[in-house]
Amino acid sequence: MATRSVLAVLVVASVGCGSSGSAGDVGTSGDALTGTSCEPSDQALFFHGMNGFGRELAAPGLCLPRLSSFWNDTAFIDASGASVVGGYSAGRLPLLRRLAAGAATESTAIMLDPSYSDGARFEGVTGPTVVTRWLEGDAARRFVFVYSPASAGWREYVALMEGPLAAQIRTCPVSGAHGDLPRIVTARLFLDVDAWLAERCADSSPR
Repeated sequence: MATRSVLAVLVVASVGCGSSGSAGDVGTSGDALTGTSCEPSDQALFFHGMNGFGRELAAPGLCLPRLSSFWNDTAFIDASGASVVGGYSAGRLPLLRRLAAGAATESTAIMLDPSYSDGARFEGVTGPTVVTRWLEGDAARRFVFVYSPASAGWREYVALMEGPLAAQIRTCPVSGAHGDLPRIVTARLFLDVDAWLAERCADSSPR
C-alpha cells in the first residue's frame, strides 16, 4: 500500500465499481453503485474527468467509478473481467498510476485527450515514461491515444510513435473541443476498441 500511495498521480476517485463493499460510488453498466470492485462481466474500466465529465459514457460492460479525488486508491480498483482500462482528461491520473504500480491486469490502455502536460509528476517520471515502461513489461500490451489537436498535453504521447515501441501504440486525432470528446468518441472506444479504430482511425487525419 505504501507504493500505491507514493505513486499518486492520477484522478480523484472514491473507491469501487461494483456491487460489493462499502467505500465509494461506482458506476457499473450506467449506474452509480457502492462497492470496491467492478462487476466480473465488465469488459472495460474507465476513469472520468473533473466534475464528472465523461460519465455520459456509462454503458453496460463499462465500469465507471465515481471519482471525488484523482489520487486515492480507486486507481487500483479490482477489475478482474476487464481487458481495457481508460482515462479521460484528469482521469489520466488514476490511469497512469494504475499502469505505474503494475496494478493493471488489462492489456489495452486508452488515454482520451489528457488536456494537460504533467511533467515528471509520477514518482519523478513523465506520463509517457510510465506508458513506455508498462508496454516494455509485456509485448502483448498496447496503448491507444485519442486526442484533439486543438487541446493540450498530446505532443509528448504522440512522440512515442517515434520510439522502439511504435508497434504497440495507436494514436488517433479527433476533431472537436476537449469537453465534447467523450460524446464524440462514444463508449464504443472502450468496449469495442478494434472496431472503433478501424472505423474512426484508419489514418492520421482528425475526424
